[in-house]
Amino acid sequence: MKMITTMKKKRYNLPPGPWGLPLVGYLPFFGPLPHFTFTEMRKKYGDVFSVSMGSWPTVVVCGSDAIKEALVTKRDDFAGRPPFITSHLLHDGTNFAFSAYGAASKTQMKIVSNVLNTFSNARKNPVEDIIRSDAKILVEEFLSHGGKSFCPLEQLSVAAFSMVYQLCYGPHRNIREDKDFMEAIKQLDTFTDFAKAGSTIDVLPWLRYVMPSKISKFLDLCKMVEGARINKIKEHESSFNERNLRDITDGLIHAGNALSKEEKTLGIDKTLILQNLDTICGAGTFAVSSYLKWFVGLMAAWPEVQEEVFQQINDVVGQDRDITLADRTQLPLLEATAYEILRFVGIFTLPHSTTCDTTLQGYDIPEGTVVLVNVHSAFMDEKVWGDPKVFRPQRFLDSEGQLDRGIVEQVPAFSLGRRRCMGEALARIQLFIFTGTMIQCVKFFKPPKQPDFELQPKFGLTLEIEPYDVCVIKRE
Repeated sequence: MKMITTMKKKRYNLPPGPWGLPLVGYLPFFGPLPHFTFTEMRKKYGDVFSVSMGSWPTVVVCGSDAIKEALVTKRDDFAGRPPFITSHLLHDGTNFAFSAYGAASKTQMKIVSNVLNTFSNARKNPVEDIIRSDAKILVEEFLSHGGKSFCPLEQLSVAAFSMVYQLCYGPHRNIREDKDFMEAIKQLDTFTDFAKAGSTIDVLPWLRYVMPSKISKFLDLCKMVEGARINKIKEHESSFNERNLRDITDGLIHAGNALSKEEKTLGIDKTLILQNLDTICGAGTFAVSSYLKWFVGLMAAWPEVQEEVFQQINDVVGQDRDITLADRTQLPLLEATAYEILRFVGIFTLPHSTTCDTTLQGYDIPEGTVVLVNVHSAFMDEKVWGDPKVFRPQRFLDSEGQLDRGIVEQVPAFSLGRRRCMGEALARIQLFIFTGTMIQCVKFFKPPKQPDFELQPKFGLTLEIEPYDVCVIKRE
């Protein structure tokens, strides 16, 4: 009630916006793709406008300038997370990705970020081998269809989860022999189903009494995930060697062992640090999975782009050796294609909330306001991109055919500011090696009997894609 009262007191200077309905606010009008709805609303209300999500006063931020003001210029003011029910179900609200912004969460984020960056940049680590191995396994699975059309989405989900799981817990000769991995695969759909319903429960909390089975299933799933994580940690601790950190779990164990007195006084302990494995594994899987599903579909939909990328790979690497991270500077079009996919799709950004009374673009934004950052509006802005609905990776290249860093900075696909994705460096390695290996080995094309090949988005944990069929053949 405090937040709503605060909003009324400052109503004279709040961002404009539409009226909502009692109890539910503007939720019924969000539509199946809220980011599209918000982009259209921007035309009427401007870059910053108000909507009501159930009992939560909310501000939507659109356009590059407003997004940067909120997340960069005033990053501390907009670094909070809404205290949603689902946030508290995840480790009682101590999860660093969803917890309130403060000294404890900042310290947790710093620790996890250091571990991920160290693991990503280590000279001797299994990152590239794991990614490349999963890509080649997927190549064989795709080729097993004999060039006939099939839906690749489930196989791509498994490949994404396999990569992230092995990065967290170590490489496995045959990941499908790992019982914890196979059990987790079965639960992915359950988790996704709850996340969709959970977002509604968050803004309409009384629904938890209407659909208690949803909450129960999610809690059961959390216990299963926690049990699997604890088993993996025990296995790692029995053979832990601080001089040989094998994976992200080892890195977090080492960080937990090295906590300072100051960090411990904030309530941070080794158990809390290791709980972050669930977030790293879950967030990494869904983000990478969404990207790969769009990647395959877009390569089939834009064959001329696919062929240009392949030609550059063939000229630089050939087909007799594997693509490595060392090839990155020589394959700017492959990197540009990754950025164009991220721009074209605008995959995901978690809700923020304000940590204090602040302003944005001249409007008052009270403390505790939910803030939705509509990256789609920035990625599809005709004033910035000219032809945003055209899939054109060359827009990220300069006159000499090299990656244009100035243009790249216009695509904050991993968010900005205090809540920027800490796994960004690792994710970029995954996208480069995996997609490069796939294009090097196979060719994607539309099913011959499907002339109208359209890729349709759907809203979920990330911006997912509706099922589609594709054909795959081996490159000779």
